Amino acid sequence: MNRKFFYVLMVLVVLISFSGFFWFYETQYMVGRADVSRYSFSADNSYIFVSPLQAKANGQEKIRITVFILNNQGLGVMGKKVTLEPVPHLSIEAIQGLSDNLGKSVFDVTANQAGEYYVSVKVEDTSLNQKAHVSFN
Repeated sequence: MNRKFFYVLMVLVVLISFSGFFWFYETQYMVGRADVSRYSFSADNSYIFVSPLQAKANGQEKIRITVFILNNQGLGVMGKKVTLEPVPHLSIEAIQGLSDNLGKSVFDVTANQAGEYYVSVKVEDTSLNQKAHVSFN
């Protein structure tokens, strides 16, 4: 009886040990897989949102331009300096000029003169392929 109990106890200890090592390994492996990148970004994979698409040209109504800086795998790139190229008749206010952990930067744009404008976005010295299209009436 003692010998049987000892073998069952040893099997349980071995199973619990292997199970613990497995979960410890999986935890370490999963933590490092989707890490936020701080270095390279993809100008082709990054994108721009404009909301609303149109506003009054009274110098007070704002159009928000949100830029997402992503790497080749679609993960946000943190810590990149994002700027909007100056456009005549537009006033650009950087709400968040440095990309956050999702790769997001935010700008507000106002105008005193009606028209349609295309705004270029630069990330550190690289222009994105997409441009923001804003309309003021």
